[in-house]
Amino acid sequence: MKIPLRYQNTEYDCGTTSFVNALAYLFDREEIPVELLKSIYKYTLDVDDGKGGTSRKCAEMLSKKFIEYANSNSNFNIKCKILKGNDVNLDNLKNEIGNNSVAIARCYQTYEHYVLITKLDDTFAYIFDPYYLDEEYYILDDDVSIVLHDTFTYNRLVKIERLFDESKKDFSLLEKNDRQVIIIKR
Repeated sequence: MKIPLRYQNTEYDCGTTSFVNALAYLFDREEIPVELLKSIYKYTLDVDDGKGGTSRKCAEMLSKKFIEYANSNSNFNIKCKILKGNDVNLDNLKNEIGNNSVAIARCYQTYEHYVLITKLDDTFAYIFDPYYLDEEYYILDDDVSIVLHDTFTYNRLVKIERLFDESKKDFSLLEKNDRQVIIIKR
């Protein structure tokens, strides 16, 4: 059974929540191994005793743990791929996202922030942002829309131009040399 994606519980657990949401999006509840959930909670919230969120290093370590688990459990299939810097571009993301795969992306939202990209088309990135906001929050921003009725797939529509913008605007994927996206594929 599929379950709705969830929102973060604190100001700091966007990385934790995005990894949990990636599993919830790709797998039915009864398919998700509890060992992977334990790994998510073990390897995230590592910066400043959790009050600084999840580091890139630990997000990468967690991706490797997912692969190790899949390699030792033939009945659970998951693959991870890390894209960095110039490899985080529209063509690569379009090739990777969809068909049973998602991306956990670091983007800008006041600070660096993790979100889940579930789909891309020529106009929008379909994102589940674990930070809950009122539906009117982006009313003056023509590049971002909040969608509250699709809790199984996305809650933000972000224009592609904004996603690849190097400015410090919400949902930009940061400057090219700072970009990091983790592709998770079932």
